[in-house]
Parts: sequence; structure tokens; C-alpha cells
Amino acid sequence: MTNMKYTDQYAAKLEIWARECKVHPLPKIARLPRLPSKKFRSYTEMNVWKKDLLDQLAANGGVQWTK
Repeated sequence: MTNMKYTDQYAAKLEIWARECKVHPLPKIARLPRLPSKKFRSYTEMNVWKKDLLDQLAANGGVQWTK
């Protein structure tokens, strides 16, 4: 290996993570409404559904992140 900084190496992040061996927990969303499996006929139909879902989340005060 040449005298390179870790920021110059493509896989340096993976090497550092593998050496550290610590799993960091990801936050979770509390009170997320059920999302049933859906099929859409078009992107327009899907975007209308997404907008309705976002409006519903906003009406309920947004999402709450937990640890």
C-alpha cells in the first residue's frame, strides 16, 4: 500500500467499519400507519397515493423518531 490517506481510498470506509466491529442502531419511526401491499396502474396513481399518505402523516403531527 502506498502512502495514501483513508479519504483517498475507495474502500476505506468498509475497512474502518470492519476494524471497529460495532453495530450502530438506526432510529425507527413510531406510529407509522400500516402500509398494505398495493399495485398501481401508473406513476400518477402512485404519486396521488403517496401525497395522501404524506398528508395523513402531517395531519397526525408528522413522524416521531425513536431509538
